Amino acid sequence: MRALRKEFIMLRRKRIVTACAALLFAVTGHAQDTSIRPFMVNVPEEAFVDLRRRLAATRWPSRETVADQSQGMGCS
Repeated sequence: MRALRKEFIMLRRKRIVTACAALLFAVTGHAQDTSIRPFMVNVPEEAFVDLRRRLAATRWPSRETVADQSQGMGCS
């Protein structure tokens, strides 16, 4: 049942993307520009400081006690 729902959601997403691309083509008269161009991003230093603080405070799980996947996926 979940597989069917997942497939339905993926198909709906594809239809939405296709419709958006068609609308963009209709409005602009040409296909979306997919060329790679340089761009600038302005991120405040406080955001990096906060990110570094949160990464340093992360409590990572300990190593697995078994070599196989009987306890789930490995962390490494």
